[in-house]
Order: sequence, then structure tokens, then C-alpha cells
Amino acid sequence: MTLPALAADHPPIELARVAFTQLTGEHVERIAPLSRGWGHLSWTVRTASGRYLIKTGIRRPHQCDLFRQVAAQQIAAAGGVTTPLVVAVGDGGGPLQRPCYVQTWIQGTDGSTALARLDTEGTSQFGRALGQALAALHRIPGPRFAEDCAGTVTYPSWQAACTARLQRLVTATENAKALPAPILYAVADRLTALIDGLNGDITPRLTHRDAYLPNTLLLKDSPDAAGLLDWEAAAFYDPVWDFVKLGMWVFDTHPQLRGAFLAGYTAHAALPDGFEERLTVYQGIEYLAAFPYFGAAWPDEAMLDGFRKLLADWMDRHHLAGARS
Repeated sequence: MTLPALAADHPPIELARVAFTQLTGEHVERIAPLSRGWGHLSWTVRTASGRYLIKTGIRRPHQCDLFRQVAAQQIAAAGGVTTPLVVAVGDGGGPLQRPCYVQTWIQGTDGSTALARLDTEGTSQFGRALGQALAALHRIPGPRFAEDCAGTVTYPSWQAACTARLQRLVTATENAKALPAPILYAVADRLTALIDGLNGDITPRLTHRDAYLPNTLLLKDSPDAAGLLDWEAAAFYDPVWDFVKLGMWVFDTHPQLRGAFLAGYTAHAALPDGFEERLTVYQGIEYLAAFPYFGAAWPDEAMLDGFRKLLADWMDRHHLAGARS
């Protein structure tokens, strides 16, 4: 299936209105587009029964992508995580001519916007609430290690999952030519050794894999309650993986959240044995993943430059010789 390209802005609002009614059977009283995000186009909808959101993907736009997101979101909600409920799913044959889904609306403010408005005590409360939300997520078990919650690709062990991901990244980075080959192979060799040394007792848990402030929600303007949004990258992984993006995009940029987050998290789920050793493996893999992504799939030189520095620091920590750029 070849999807029609998205318009520079939202498709005509009438198409979203008709799509919503076809999927839910409800008359739309009011509909308005949300500002365009990185991963989705969305419209807020008001009906007699309440408020909803209708969404269609940008980066992951196909039907299979949508089902993976929906599966993760419903599993998270059933496991006690505060997140919108998906109430209807449409294929690409509807008015939008793209797969879409309808979810409930949760009243709140995204974490990035909310943090700018909070005082010191409110920031601490929100940090603890975020930690509690991630701990709840990480208590949800998976049947096997998998690249998504629909079980599209699964693995017999965590080492097998990490090795397969690394091999895909090496090939993609070679093709993107965004990283010199000597650096790529030095990093890949070290990661291979580190993966081989991972604890064999790691078990699959629901992992968000895109846990940064715009994907969090401060609920009803109360900083002591938080939710999670946007499940397009979710998988059954080692939950320590979530601490890579938390480190880069939350703790490093908002260090005042670190202590409160960890206090909230560890009140409900202890950090596992070997946490730092596991985290450094996943950092290396995620830093490497940026090069085919921002070097070819979604070119962004500023992001690439930032990841070059992160990877160089990672190489220094692991005493890898050779040029850094």
C-alpha cells in the first residue's frame, strides 16, 4: 500500500470529521486540528459523550505501524498506566485515505510545557509522579523480547534481540555513510562484546522507548499525577532502555528532575542489578541508531552533530582508540 503524502498542514478538517463519525457512530459537535507533532497529525473532537483525539501517523504511517502502537497503548492502560484508551481503529480506506485511530482525551498539559510553569516544589512532585508512571509501566511483563507489542518480531533471548538490532544498525549506518567506517566498526565490536556479557536473567517488560517530556502528561494541572503518551516506539525490552532517553532529554536538560524521578521510581521498582552496565550498552546502541536516522531517513545536521559528541564521549568512556569524527 502506498500512502498519499501528507499535506504541508493538516488534510481538510471535513475528512477528519467524516472519518471520526464513520469509526465511532457519533456526531461531531466540534473539531479542531492540534499543532503538527513529530509522529502524528491529530484533531481534537467534541461529541455528546465526551472529548476525543483522532490521529494518523507521519513517521510510521502504515496499518501495521498503527496496530503496534494501539497494542502497546492498550496493554499499558490495562496494566495501570495512565494513558488514553483507543476506542476505534480505521484502515487506509476511509475518508483520510490513511490508517487512523480514535482515543479518549485525558485532561492535562504535556510535561515540557508544564515544567516551565512549575515552581520548585511542583517540579519535584512532577518528577516523582513521572518516576511512578515509568515504574508502573516497567512492571508489565511481555511474553518474549520483541521489537513491538504486537509481536511482529520476537527473540528467544535478550542477547539475541540486542545483537539483531546492532546488526541492522551497522548495515543501515554503512548505507547512510553518516559515520566513518573505522568508528562504526570499533563501536560495533565493543558493543558486541558488551552484549555478550549481559546478564542472562533479564526479562522482557513493556518499555516506552521514547520517554521524554513531550510524551508525558501532567494530569489536570496537578503535578503529583502523570501520564504517558505516544506509543509508536514501544517494545518488550529490558526497561533499563528507557533510561537512555530519560538521561539525554530529561535529566541532562532538566537536572532538577533526576533525584525526584528516581525517588518516585524506586519507591515502586528497584533499579536492577547491573543497571549502569546495562545502560551503557543501550546508550551505545541508541547513539549509533541516530546516524542512519538523522543522516538519511530524517536528515538533521544539528541532531547528528549532537550525537557525534555523545558517541565520542561514549567511546572515551570505553577507551576506544581512533578518530572521533
